[in-house]
Amino acid sequence: MDEPKAWRLWVDGEERTDDCDALDFGMPCLIYDASRDTGPMRRVLGPLGFWIKLTGPSERLRAMADGGKQVHQLRLLFADQVLPVPVQFHEEWVEDSGARRMFGCLAYDRSSGPQWVTEATNDEGQRPLTLATKEG
Repeated sequence: MDEPKAWRLWVDGEERTDDCDALDFGMPCLIYDASRDTGPMRRVLGPLGFWIKLTGPSERLRAMADGGKQVHQLRLLFADQVLPVPVQFHEEWVEDSGARRMFGCLAYDRSSGPQWVTEATNDEGQRPLTLATKEG
């Protein structure tokens, strides 16, 4: 008889605990190197990320591995702690051992990330010039 799982999994409001054999996940921080000409190297912690790897995913879960096109609402429960996180499932594969795996990570909202934009121009097609003056 199988032992009960120490975790429970929901995707898009549906319980999917029995739709995979095991899962691994991590919440790594983005790390920025703040190099200096002198002195020790400094590192600055950025925002938390999230990744999940499912082992033995069912057909229903595998159908969600669409290259990260859709965002799914995932909830992961351990004891009395729940972690809700939006994820994108990127890929699934079969390892040399025959184990089927599936990978997803924190959904990325491209509209809120840094983006290069074209600077606005005036009616003559020139960029506006701002002069800073100091009166005194």
